[in-house]
Amino acid sequence: MSAPTQAHAELERMDSKKDEVYTTSADAEGVHKLGEGYIDHTTAFAGLSRIQAMRKFWRACTFCMITAFGVIMDGYQTSLPGSVLANSGFIKQFGTVVNPTTGNVSVNAQYISMWSGLAYLCQFLGNWAGGFISDRFGRRYTLYALTVVFTGGIITEIVARNYKDWLAAKMLMGLGQGLIQQGVLTYISEVAPTQLRGALMSTYGWAYALGQLFVAIALNTLNMTDPENYLKAIYSEFVFLGLWIIALPFLPETPWYYARKEDEVSAKKTLHKIYKGVEGYDIDREYNAMLVEIQEEKQKSHSNSEVALKDIFMGPHLRRTFASVFALVMQNWSGSPIIFNYTTYFLQQAGLPEPFQASVIVYCILIFSLMVSFYGIERLGRRTLILSGGLACTVFNVAIASLGFAKKSSSVDSATLAFICLWVFMYAFGFAGTGWTCAAEIATPRLRAKTTAFAASTNAISGAIFNSTVPLMISATSRNWGVKTLYMFAILGGVGTVINFFLLPETKGRTFAELDEMYDLKISPRKMKAHVTTLEESGLKQHK
Repeated sequence: MSAPTQAHAELERMDSKKDEVYTTSADAEGVHKLGEGYIDHTTAFAGLSRIQAMRKFWRACTFCMITAFGVIMDGYQTSLPGSVLANSGFIKQFGTVVNPTTGNVSVNAQYISMWSGLAYLCQFLGNWAGGFISDRFGRRYTLYALTVVFTGGIITEIVARNYKDWLAAKMLMGLGQGLIQQGVLTYISEVAPTQLRGALMSTYGWAYALGQLFVAIALNTLNMTDPENYLKAIYSEFVFLGLWIIALPFLPETPWYYARKEDEVSAKKTLHKIYKGVEGYDIDREYNAMLVEIQEEKQKSHSNSEVALKDIFMGPHLRRTFASVFALVMQNWSGSPIIFNYTTYFLQQAGLPEPFQASVIVYCILIFSLMVSFYGIERLGRRTLILSGGLACTVFNVAIASLGFAKKSSSVDSATLAFICLWVFMYAFGFAGTGWTCAAEIATPRLRAKTTAFAASTNAISGAIFNSTVPLMISATSRNWGVKTLYMFAILGGVGTVINFFLLPETKGRTFAELDEMYDLKISPRKMKAHVTTLEESGLKQHK
């Protein structure tokens, strides 16, 4: 008897047991329906509330939070090179453009454009390399790979003395960011309990923003104490890297990876490590449920071969792939390349008197808003947050850009900073973390690594385009558009919001099997929230 057939038989045998442990009343009510032929091919804990899931699966949540710490490192190490551009010591080392009127030296905008463009190109390569490593060798090996790359990037930043050296450092950091985007999202999506998956995956945006806040604080402190020694900020990157290296060995491989490789011993060993001590947790039952779902995925794909890239564009997966792409690409289309990737530099070019202090304010608001969205993503839903965030950011982009025509004054500076803060709040609340959550959730588990890699790499391509052109747009030594550049992002953000209205499903509280079912039935993404699935009809899960 084959493994999938054995899994079905085992589930049926377990469902007939009178002494089986059910964790909720919904599970108990569903026993007779299981006897009538319904097979629970998800989990015996589908009926748990979020609070119950957090208490029962605290170890799984802990592993997800440890993984999210790597994103803090990512946020710090990839944001520092962009924010340090406004540091006087950095400008003195890498500046080549001399203002004929004042004699002040500045960094060539073309260099900044090249640094950012090639960094995002390497991020694109890192996304795909992460998908390959993740599928071939394991999710954890991607995390090891990004650690090596980030270490090389820091060392290169320290020894860099000209724009070519700094370019090499930026490219390594971009490659590492691509690896961490793919690796962390895939890892958390396969370890997190269904009820907490959205909240735990949204920690990506929160952790990245926390890293950016630390950068703003570090550079503001450096500007007040020793503004000429930019290398002090570079050395501080080793703090986060060291903590990440200490935590990394404690992370287990995901059970889904082993199950897909038909490595039953390793899969059950990992399940035991993640769910150790959970009352009523039957490893055999949960592993067999995973096998059933994997087998169903293979049957739907009409192939038992390795996942190919073309699979993410076949049948219903095409809609799911583009939904993942546009949920994530809104981060760039909304204006983040101008406000976040060059925060201090942008505020400096906008004419604000204290750009380093203003950047600290911006990132404090970012952190607060992300904490609010951490609650909202499970309460309001992914679709609601992304659509509301897209609409609000579009309006604020128009407001900020319009202030660029006003005569320079303290009141105009205050209004500009106020609208930037409002933009940051709605950006973080709407899709800073939600976009990454959707990018990994919408795809079917079999294609998750490839779909996430494609969505992240598409986002990286748009980032490469914007981050190579934005410095030229806002620089006083180039186009000198300043805040008026945000008119372009207002148009893009509006278009992206309309596209998401038609493409984006609501994944809140949905298991992967439920999403597969709704896409197979060709339910409109706009109507998926109200659709009652087979699992809900069985009584094992309450429709919300």
